[in-house]
Amino acid sequence: MSRPRIRLRFTVLYAATLLLVLVSAATVLRFALRATLEREFEESVRASAGLVTQFFRTEVNEYRTIDATLTHISGELVFEDRIIRYRRPDGTLFRTRTRMPRAQVKSIATPLQSVRFPLDPDLAPGWQVEVDASLANMQGLQGRIDRWFLFGIPLLVLAAAIAGWWLTGRTLEPVRRMAAAAARIAPASGARLPISDPDDELGRLGTRFNALLDRLDGALTQQRQFLADAAHELRTPIARMRARVELALLSAAHVPTVAEREDILSALDCELRAVTHQVDELLQLARADATGDEVMTNASRLFLDDLIADEIPRWQPQAQQLGVRLEVNALEETPIEGDATLLARLCGVLVDNALRYGAVAGTVRLSVRPQNGRAIFTVEDDGPGVATEDRGRIFDRFYRAESARHRRADGSGLGLAIAAWIVRRHAGDILVDRSDLGGARFTVALPLAVPAT
Repeated sequence: MSRPRIRLRFTVLYAATLLLVLVSAATVLRFALRATLEREFEESVRASAGLVTQFFRTEVNEYRTIDATLTHISGELVFEDRIIRYRRPDGTLFRTRTRMPRAQVKSIATPLQSVRFPLDPDLAPGWQVEVDASLANMQGLQGRIDRWFLFGIPLLVLAAAIAGWWLTGRTLEPVRRMAAAAARIAPASGARLPISDPDDELGRLGTRFNALLDRLDGALTQQRQFLADAAHELRTPIARMRARVELALLSAAHVPTVAEREDILSALDCELRAVTHQVDELLQLARADATGDEVMTNASRLFLDDLIADEIPRWQPQAQQLGVRLEVNALEETPIEGDATLLARLCGVLVDNALRYGAVAGTVRLSVRPQNGRAIFTVEDDGPGVATEDRGRIFDRFYRAESARHRRADGSGLGLAIAAWIVRRHAGDILVDRSDLGGARFTVALPLAVPAT
């Protein structure tokens, strides 16, 4: 079983982040508390000195002299955690008759901080009040706060790490289930990843992955069907060639005449041409599957009417051989962006299809014209046309309508599939309907080129 590395990394990152935040907050809070305690300590010491000064002002009128007043105050004012002393203007310590009990002095915890304040500039000029205040309470409180931070922060981080580990495990549980399901998915099995919530991030990821699996299954099914159909289509001409060769071998004792040899070679050549044509179409479709319908990298600006005009002479000999009149209805200036090689192949497929399967009375008509921002290229004939029930499948690979099978048995059913791919690759549309001549009309609509600036 693999280590839960993502879960561990998330937990460690979460715990480290929380530790950093808590340590930073504790450091700031500690300095703030220390400043607050020191300020309150200074204010408390100042208040003690102020109380002595106020008491001195009240009692000096009664006791007349500073010494007598301070002696009286020393006996009256006793602070629990502080020692009050008085210094004369010459800096010597004023010793009173009343002294703080030794036990009480020992009970004042150290360390002590000594602070001096003027006693009363007006009534006792030069005299000072010296307050020895214990820092033990303040330092003890700071120590307790530090211990709380020292033990509390690691405990909080540990509790947060445990909670983070548990929460991360719960969060990644859909990923674990999807990973386990992905390991069990076989090609074309139809199995898909389980999705707990299709609206969250993991759910959207799983939905897109399932869509990818659907496309892969479709592509795999298409590939299998493609190979099966290709093998089926190639088997027939290969079987005919083998039959002819075997027949020639069986009659090896008979010396064939020149005419017989020519017949055999001509038949084999015809079969080889048919197989070569089918292999060429299969390779074209294989390239189509590899490249898809993405934008072409070798597209250029050209005129569709000029391209069609250049292609027509290539088909005139075949048309004359079949007794078909190949005519042009309109060739208007039609600029487009496209691949000249593929567009020539498109023209050849449609014209060849019309010559071999369409023309009956002997007419195939072509036209090129711009219309509503699109380049319209049509090829129509006067043949039997395409039945309505066949129009939805006529561009599928290896599909041949019943009428085409009756008229010509040597077709492969790949030409119109190639034509449809070329049109899609040029971001266009192709459809078939009934022609005014009575047969089929194939209409190709491609985007017009943007006018040059």
